[in-house]
Amino acid sequence: MTVSLIRTLILYVTVIAAMRLMGKRQIGELEPSDLVITILISELAAIPMQDLGVPLTAGLIPILTLVSVEIIISFLCLKSRRLRRMMNGCAAIIIRGGKLDRVKMAQLRITTDEVLEALRQNNIASIADVKYGVLEPNGQLSYVLRPDAQPVTAGMLNLSPSDSGVPLIVISDGKPVMGNLNALNLSLSDLEKRVKKANIPRVSDVFIMTLDDCGNQFVQKKEA
Repeated sequence: MTVSLIRTLILYVTVIAAMRLMGKRQIGELEPSDLVITILISELAAIPMQDLGVPLTAGLIPILTLVSVEIIISFLCLKSRRLRRMMNGCAAIIIRGGKLDRVKMAQLRITTDEVLEALRQNNIASIADVKYGVLEPNGQLSYVLRPDAQPVTAGMLNLSPSDSGVPLIVISDGKPVMGNLNALNLSLSDLEKRVKKANIPRVSDVFIMTLDDCGNQFVQKKEA
């Protein structure tokens, strides 16, 4: 039992490290080559994890080999557009001028139901509202709306809304997050002043507080 637990933990840490080495792209939208590598790594890790008769190195060595190959291929893809297209494919336009491209959809084996589902997920009610719809190599649908279907922006109304930045958590469950405070060039005393200005006596009374580099903040007090 102990041996099985240790082997599982070693393989778990190895797979996590492998995914981190291959970059954030592995965790988010997967390209075809990324998906293959991810599936292979999971299969290789499962074998020595389940069968104690299989040496641990039988899983570790192939995993490290695949990670090395993926890193090398990723580097080469940065240098070669041809290799990048060969490994991951290229984007395809399946909607033009509010009409579906039936020939391209047949080539990609994409159904109208799948296209409509993707549009609904992006809050688009009609194909006619889309000027261009592009199927990306990772399977996601990107789109450009027709001018009359685009949402109204402040620029269209000649408005000048206040600027905003990326909100960073500066207090989490009553504890200051020093890394984010340093990124915003704030001290603990500055943070305490902001908390008191929000009618909260102490930092420890704050459940969460976010702040961006434009001064916009959100504060939620702990419930009693």
